[in-house]
Amino acid sequence: MEEDWGEFYRKTKKLMDKLFNEFIMGIMGFEEILGKIDEEDPNRVKVYGFRIEVGPDGVPKIYRFGETENYQRKPRVKVIDEGEVVQEPLVDIYDEGDFIRVIVELPGVNEQNIKVTPIDKKHILVEAIDNNNRYRKEIELPAEIEVKTVKTSYRNGLLEIVAKRK
Repeated sequence: MEEDWGEFYRKTKKLMDKLFNEFIMGIMGFEEILGKIDEEDPNRVKVYGFRIEVGPDGVPKIYRFGETENYQRKPRVKVIDEGEVVQEPLVDIYDEGDFIRVIVELPGVNEQNIKVTPIDKKHILVEAIDNNNRYRKEIELPAEIEVKTVKTSYRNGLLEIVAKRK
């Protein structure tokens, strides 16, 4: 009987090792865990996912992030502004029907050092400073917004800007 268990163990271990190696090598599971490879830039991986929030009414809301169909991603570049290097933060823009949602990556910045200014109905200016970096980005929105409805929140290095679509 012991020989049967030993054979079962060896076959199971061999199968598990094979599956693990295929997963690690990217033959299976790579896209589900890490995202899809960008065919235009194979060194860049597309990232996507979701978050769930439960509002005061107890109704859960699901928000997708990353490179989905209603998504725009602006690359990070450094620009010179009056002799100072200014970094453009990564920005995700989502057109959610009645609302426009903008996610701005500002790692390491204190919330007190972030300034969000609606320039007009289609543009928002985000400025921030941390110990080592200065961030500045004028964001063009996919539609006009009602400027008075702009709300911001900041958590874990992510600035979220939500405004009602006009």
